[in-house]
Formats: sequence, C-alpha cells, structure tokens
Amino acid sequence: MPTVKSTPKSFNYPLLLAPFISRLGDALYLFGLNWFVVKATDNASLLGIIQAIGGVVLFFGDLLCGVVVDNLNRKWIVVSAELLSVLGCLGCAFWLNPQQITAAPLITLTILLDIGLAFSLPAAKAMIPELITLSGRQRFNAVSNTLIDLADICAPLLGGLLLALHWLDLRGFLLLNAGSFLLSFALYLSIRYQAPTGEASQFGVRASLITGWLYVWQRPGLVETIALGGLINVLFAAVRLVFPYDVQHLYDGDSSRYSYLLMMLAVGGILGGLRLTLDHQDPQRSQNYRDLVLAGSALILAGLWPNYWVLLAVSAVFGFCYSSFEIRAITITQNLTAPEFLGRMFGILFLAIDAFQPVGSFIFGFVTDWLANRTLVIIGGCLLIGLWLINVWHQRLTASR
Repeated sequence: MPTVKSTPKSFNYPLLLAPFISRLGDALYLFGLNWFVVKATDNASLLGIIQAIGGVVLFFGDLLCGVVVDNLNRKWIVVSAELLSVLGCLGCAFWLNPQQITAAPLITLTILLDIGLAFSLPAAKAMIPELITLSGRQRFNAVSNTLIDLADICAPLLGGLLLALHWLDLRGFLLLNAGSFLLSFALYLSIRYQAPTGEASQFGVRASLITGWLYVWQRPGLVETIALGGLINVLFAAVRLVFPYDVQHLYDGDSSRYSYLLMMLAVGGILGGLRLTLDHQDPQRSQNYRDLVLAGSALILAGLWPNYWVLLAVSAVFGFCYSSFEIRAITITQNLTAPEFLGRMFGILFLAIDAFQPVGSFIFGFVTDWLANRTLVIIGGCLLIGLWLINVWHQRLTASR
C-alpha cells in the first residue's frame, strides 16, 4: 500500500487550541483538588500519594504508547483519549462526596486521566511534524506552550474567584474539567489528518519497542534530552507540592496567595514562550543548561529566604526557565527523530519524565510536611547536582560513539 502523508502547513489552529482548552479545565481541576485536599487533611501527604499512583499509571502507559502511536492512526488515539477523560470526569463527579473527600474517587479519576494523557500527548506531539512545516515547528511549539501557560494563569485566577464566591465545590471543578475535555475532543475530531503507513507497522510490540530503544540510544542528543526532561519534571511536581503547603502554613491560608503563585509560574512560562517565538535560531543544548542552573539557584534562594514576595519572583523565574527548556526539548526531539520513530521517541521521553515521579511525589509529599519551605533548598540542590551528572554522562556517551 502506498504511503499517504498529510501536507504540512505553517500552522494548525485545532491542533493549537485543543491542548489549551483541555489544559485550562485540567489546571482548574488541579487547583481545586490541591486546595480542597490540603484544606481537608491539613497536609500534603494525600496529594503526594495521588500523584504517585498517577505516576505509576503514566509509567506503564508510556511504556506502550510509543508502539501504539507509531502503528495506529494518531488522530484517533488522541480523540479516544479525550473521550475517556470526559467520561472519567463525569463518572467521578457523581461518585465524589464534596463534603467528605475520600481517596478512592480521586485516585480512580487520576488513573483514568493519566491513561488518556499517556496516549494523547505523544500522539499529538508526533502529529506536529506531519502537519507543521520544519521552518514553522519551533514557532508552533512556542505558541502552543505559551497558550498552555496562559491557561495556567487563567485557571488559578478563575479558581481563586470561584473559591472566594463559594460557587463551586470539588464536584463543580470536576464538571468544568469534563466540559473542557469535551471541547478539545471536538477540536481534535475536526483535524484533517491521514495516517502514514511505514516500517513501524511491520513490527510486533516487542520488536517495535526494542527497535525504538536502540534508535534513541544511538543518538546522544536524544538521550540527554530525555534525562534532562525526567529530572526537571520530577522536581517541577515537587515544587507544585510545596506551594499550597507554604500558603496554608506560612501565609495565612489565603487562597488568593496560592492563586498568585500559580499565576506567576504561568507568567514566567509565557515569557519563556515569547522568548522562543522570537528566536529564529536552532535550539542549543547549552541554553538548556544555563536556564536550568538559573532555576535551581532561584529555588535555593526561595528555600533559604522564606518571604512571600521572594517566592512569587522565584515562581516566575522557575516558570520562565522550565518553559524555555520544554519548548527546546520538544523541538530538538522532533528535529532529530525520523517520522516513523516519533511515537516511540516521545513515549520514551514521557516514560523518563514519569518513571521517577511516583517516588519523587511520594517522598517530597512527606519531606514537605517535615522541612516545609526548606524543601525548596533540597529541590534546587537536586536540580544542580542532576545537571552536572547528566552533562558528564552526555560527554562520556558522545566520546564513546
């Protein structure tokens, strides 16, 4: 059968807007989840457990998603994942008792959402090189990330307003999330996409996995990107655990202060996205190290100096550095990877990101209860040490090739 390829364009609005809408609803739900759970339990341990279980689900999903994405129609994978998320939010909304929050419905929903995320995210990222031209790829990735960061700004502002007005409980946040997934489902469905057929469809699951891992291992640039992505995302999740705890215990439990922290994190992300939107140069690995060193240093400062205004500024700096790295990492991955391996490459990348999150979220949930704001010193120190180790590893791997 001849290979049928979609004609790349410089932009694709449904592919741009669908992640923004689903992220807006999901960020609003996570805002409500973090606030109501910490308020009900007075600690971050349950949040750490929920995130750890979700990380386990993502680990196994990421292990298989690359083969699925490279063998099946990528559009229908994304559409099916969004539909699963809609049904999960609706079902758990009516199971949950907002007056007596328990772990079971929240864990169930986390499992369903993370199953959808494990397959939809690699499929959507793998569609970009097929739908977007090479010259427009970094710009598209930067605008897409900027919109997602805009969603992260709107979510805490809207969430803080809803909490202040007492309009919604946790069930209401769940229903809003279901609506956002329904809209993104419709947008993905509208994309004109023809799946290419290629070599990957000739392999079984085991052979396809082995081929993908060997392909990545032979390319030090991809290995380095995977390692850096895993490190920064584990620590990003840890930072998100510290924020609601600090507000509850150091800053009078004011929900608006928690909203502002998340807003500044997203503002920094938008500035990082705008920075790369205007940058017409190819992404460089040295830029990633500079940004992540700045992020780690800022976190150490916030941990040593427990001041809300310092925490606000550091939140913006961390968001700026994280967003800049994430956009470059996605563009580097898309540019260095052959189309028939994109699904498996993103599967391995997200596997690395998710593999250590269960342990990291679980540990930092309890470390935050013990060290409070000083947990940020540990997080920043782990980032700086991790960067040094990955750089040494990359140099040795490159020398051995």
